[in-house]
Amino acid sequence: GPSTLGPDLKDLLLSVVAEKTGFPLDMLNPEMDLEADLGVDSIKRVEILATLDERAPDLPKVDRARLTSLHTLAEIVEYLAAAGSTAEQRAQGPGPSEESPGQNAALLGPGPSTLGPDTSQLGRYPVTLTDAPASGFAMPGLLSGLAIAVLGPEAEAVALATELAARGVNASFQAELPSDCRGCIDLSGLATTANRDAAMAINQRVFAHARSLAANLSDAEGLFVSVQDTGGSFSISNADSERVWLAGLPALIKTCALEWPRAAVKAIDIERGDRSSAELAVALADELLAGGGEIEVALGADGARRTLISAAQPARPGESVIQPGEVVVVSGGARGVTAACIAAWAGQVKAQFVLLGRTELSAEPSECAGLRSAGEIQQSLLNSAKARGEKLTPAVLAGRVQQVLAVREIEQTLAAIRTNGGQARYLSVAVDDQAALATALDKVRAELGPIIGLVHAAGVLADKRIAEKTDEQYARVFDTKVRGLQSLLAATADDPLKLLCVFSSVSARCGNTGQADYAMANEVLNKVAQSQRARRPELRVKALGWGPWEGGMVNPALRQRFAELGVPMIPLDTGAQMFVAEMADNSDAIEVVLGGEPRPQALLSDGADARAESLELRVSILSHDYLTGHAVNGQPVVPAVLVAEWLTRAARSFRPGQSVVALHDLRVLKGITLPGFSNGGDLLRIEARPAADGRRLAMRLVDLNGVPRYSAEAELGQPGPRQSGDLPELDLEAWDGEPLYRDLLFHRGPFELIEQVAGISDQGIRAQLRGVADAGWPADDWQLDVAALDGGMQLAVLFGQRMLGGPNLPTQIAELRSYPRAEAGGPITATAYSRQVGRSATTTDIVLTDARGERFAELLGVQNHALPSA
Repeated sequence: GPSTLGPDLKDLLLSVVAEKTGFPLDMLNPEMDLEADLGVDSIKRVEILATLDERAPDLPKVDRARLTSLHTLAEIVEYLAAAGSTAEQRAQGPGPSEESPGQNAALLGPGPSTLGPDTSQLGRYPVTLTDAPASGFAMPGLLSGLAIAVLGPEAEAVALATELAARGVNASFQAELPSDCRGCIDLSGLATTANRDAAMAINQRVFAHARSLAANLSDAEGLFVSVQDTGGSFSISNADSERVWLAGLPALIKTCALEWPRAAVKAIDIERGDRSSAELAVALADELLAGGGEIEVALGADGARRTLISAAQPARPGESVIQPGEVVVVSGGARGVTAACIAAWAGQVKAQFVLLGRTELSAEPSECAGLRSAGEIQQSLLNSAKARGEKLTPAVLAGRVQQVLAVREIEQTLAAIRTNGGQARYLSVAVDDQAALATALDKVRAELGPIIGLVHAAGVLADKRIAEKTDEQYARVFDTKVRGLQSLLAATADDPLKLLCVFSSVSARCGNTGQADYAMANEVLNKVAQSQRARRPELRVKALGWGPWEGGMVNPALRQRFAELGVPMIPLDTGAQMFVAEMADNSDAIEVVLGGEPRPQALLSDGADARAESLELRVSILSHDYLTGHAVNGQPVVPAVLVAEWLTRAARSFRPGQSVVALHDLRVLKGITLPGFSNGGDLLRIEARPAADGRRLAMRLVDLNGVPRYSAEAELGQPGPRQSGDLPELDLEAWDGEPLYRDLLFHRGPFELIEQVAGISDQGIRAQLRGVADAGWPADDWQLDVAALDGGMQLAVLFGQRMLGGPNLPTQIAELRSYPRAEAGGPITATAYSRQVGRSATTTDIVLTDARGERFAELLGVQNHALPSA
């Protein structure tokens, strides 16, 4: 009812804010900025809004992403009141931007349904490069006329725009991004870099381009591609120590994928080698127009095409490289989760730990002695300020409370390290201040000895969507992480380092709404770690991409949200043990995600509006000449099993590292004829969305008018064992020898695939077929033997002619499974078994076996319908 809206709503909101921030009501006014005046971060905001929901159940359901962009309490009240008068509001849960560092619920695998610490879903996922043959599809928009601005160093950008235009893309070189741009290929990452600072600045340049694009792409179809040269390997095994500092671009691209659900994105790392700009342009155009759906693509100068995957792998226990009494410097290690990790590690290595942090160790105000909670401390400081006649703003008061708690936490960490058998001291220094850091570490060496280990964990957050993030916010988040590491490496360049560990985040691997800068900074850390290892093989290097931790920044409201989304959280003691195990791991894994399974492009925040991925394909006589043999009334028609091949290739490229185990429920919604086959080709689009459990993709093939032509679900995973056992016996009569391809079937030339029919009866039909290898089809990276499968479908038509008395066409395949074959060629036997015969339809199961009698494909539940008689 109306009771909670209007003036009452304002009072209610103020009281909830007072309760959740601890500020007295009389200090609050509606014009205060949540962040600047009250210090409310994105996590506290979730808690406030959740409490508001509880207290006022009749509040309208609102767009949480919109609420996140409001700055003052008054703006929130105004928005809620307006939403209340519009009854038709779509229910939406909070988006991932309201979570703690690197905690994109969308991107972590299924977790516990209970709220207790269930660690069974926590794992260790090293990031590795894997071969990814191009799947032959174009990024959406390129073939359908979207205007593309090519930015970046002029020689390369002009060459690419020219090459794309020659291939029919509406592309042009632009020195600046046009204001109405919806398609951008950004080659800034190919610029020559004089030094690290120049390389680092490229991250900010591409971020600024993304921010300009955000206004046009946050809810529209479009395209954004970043291109870099960090060895054509995303810095893996690449010892270049300068260019690696621009390596944050893929994390920006992956965040764009989450914030702009309808845009197509890609991050390409291409190794220039000794290639000219024109040669580079050809390789890039090939990838853009015939690569596939992988977001991260690494292109080597040798022609290799690879992508990154994260597969579970346990740590390999080894010896610690740090000996008792050796000096380990830790940035950001005095507080929070890092403190728990270092304290646990101290028990193993008994080293001398030097903790660096921004907090000054000041004496605690006497009035706080003995007080435990933040609320008590706040009240006590407020009272003493009033007694002195000092008027405090909420922000100043919060700062003082924070200082008291921070100093206490640092003292506790130092005590815990000492209790566990290590030595510990704390230095107040900003790690991104190179001169101050060098001075501090000189003192450390003079008093304690050379620095043997380095752990960089300092970091700050300022969650805002790309469109709203200021240069200052970006710089604060990015510099603490990246300039911090740069300073630490410079300051320890002459130390005999044996260990380098950086604390990164799963957000670098997957992107995270609201955290483009944080994700980018952590991705630079990951890649600098890779290049350090390539340059210094004797160094043990770890980049740990943590998922969300229990405690820390996670309040009960947020924890419940994670549980609903199935995101496993890392309990403090479990995480500390994972860290200790990683410090002793002697496998080659450098970049490791710790926590839930990182699933880029998996279910988004509430699954309701899961991101649709798409690819485009032009079908013409130049690309698919064999389709001349699959024509009706002179016009080529796309066979259902070729659609199955396309969907399989696309699904694999959308989900690197996984196989398509089966296609389910492949339906012909409207057959595809190709009127433009001999004249420029016909354009088709493949669309995919995560299906209910995230382990399947709901896929469609649509035409350029958006009319769905085929649909199916692709089941992803690791291939299971093939069906074995003898095939059931069939009682068959001899085939009467009627010529198949003159009278009974319309197939010609490359589609004349049945060599000999062994027999037919009301139970089914069996024949010998040719497959792709023996039918003269083009050599391609075939995922399925489309020729053999089409031969099998032709048998279903012949069986339908017998049972239905006339012409018929396939309309549905309930399940298609394919298994690897020992060798590609050789005779194939196909058998169609009758499952059901109705008045106007047949259902068959078709099994294909190779020369050894092993089955390599099954088409189950194939439905053929009789055509209406002419």
